Amino acid sequence: MDYPIRPIAPSEAQKFFTSNAIAFGHDPRPEEAIASTLEYADLSRSISVWDGDQVAATAGTWSFEMTTPGGLVPCGGLTWVGVLPSHRRQGILTAMMRYQLDQVHERGEAIAALWASEAIIYQRFGYGMAAEGVELAIDRTRTALRTAPPFSGRCRYIQRDEALGAWPGIWDTDRVRYPGMHSRSAGWWENRVLRDPPWPGPAGFSSLFNVQYEEGGKPLGYARYRIKEHYENGSAASVLSVQALHGNTDGAYSALWQHIFGVDLVGKIQAEWRRTDEPLYAMLADPRRLVRRPSDTLWVRIVDTVQALEARRYRTAGALVIELRDDFCPWNGGRYVIEGGPDGARCSHTTKTADLTMTVNELGALYLGGMSAHQLARAGRIEGAAQAITTADSMFAWAPQPWAPEIW
Repeated sequence: MDYPIRPIAPSEAQKFFTSNAIAFGHDPRPEEAIASTLEYADLSRSISVWDGDQVAATAGTWSFEMTTPGGLVPCGGLTWVGVLPSHRRQGILTAMMRYQLDQVHERGEAIAALWASEAIIYQRFGYGMAAEGVELAIDRTRTALRTAPPFSGRCRYIQRDEALGAWPGIWDTDRVRYPGMHSRSAGWWENRVLRDPPWPGPAGFSSLFNVQYEEGGKPLGYARYRIKEHYENGSAASVLSVQALHGNTDGAYSALWQHIFGVDLVGKIQAEWRRTDEPLYAMLADPRRLVRRPSDTLWVRIVDTVQALEARRYRTAGALVIELRDDFCPWNGGRYVIEGGPDGARCSHTTKTADLTMTVNELGALYLGGMSAHQLARAGRIEGAAQAITTADSMFAWAPQPWAPEIW
């Protein structure tokens, strides 16, 4: 590739995001949306490829702290990846991935992570599918509950300023429990999550409604939803789309779902990127009526194996020697011994005989506890004796399952 690759300056943001829009096939962002993004994006971590005065490709990295099973880890969150159709098949994407992963390594971030527009793209750069999300849909008349955790508080509608004061704390309480959730800066909250004016919704949907659950005046959960007004044969049959729902307690979670189910004039309720182990499944009287469509969400790429494996806890105590193949980041390959348990872990290079052999893709898939070593072994992706596979599953499995509720 003969094109220069570098971060952009603020004055180049319009060209950068216009190129990104062409790559994804949507209209360019309006100036106010770009200005809002620049309020919280770190342009020193932007990646642009130039052909003369044209941006031929784009990418960038968010600086996150990501939750692991029982811990936290520094993470480079890959975003904005796009190559103009006129510049495909020229090695540009590979060059950007090389640039980005080298930077993640130099900054001491143990992992990189992303949401993939196409699942096939990033596996060749060492990413493994580490988490799934579920799209839910249910007829409102079928939302009767068999059981529900009790609650003593109330739900009420609030405005943006109040949400900015209360919701970051609710998010932070939730995020340290669920592997795959990430930290949010104040700028992220102000200019992305609770942007003013808010991001437009899908065609025909309302702006966002903000609901907060409280007990004794203390905020313990929130939900955001949009409504698409619709009538069938004169009867109300609107669609309610849940954009976010977080409850710090079982009672808060229960109260928020019951509030959603009680909104009038609604025929169908839907939600995206919910948990694979959503408690709602077990609360419904007729769970078959809850239509569930799983899809990959978070893909993880281990960049520093020692740091990454020591940054999480393990469900049961055990030890494994892993032979790790990593062609794209050769500093990361080799043989490692991991000794871990519920209280912590130690990882180091070793010359001991390997119990398991895998590529970095498989380690990324295992990392958050969302993928089974047994499943990967049956697929021919992990080599090792049956007992070592069982040990890996006993160690790496985690509850709750990983959850990534926000696309970057």
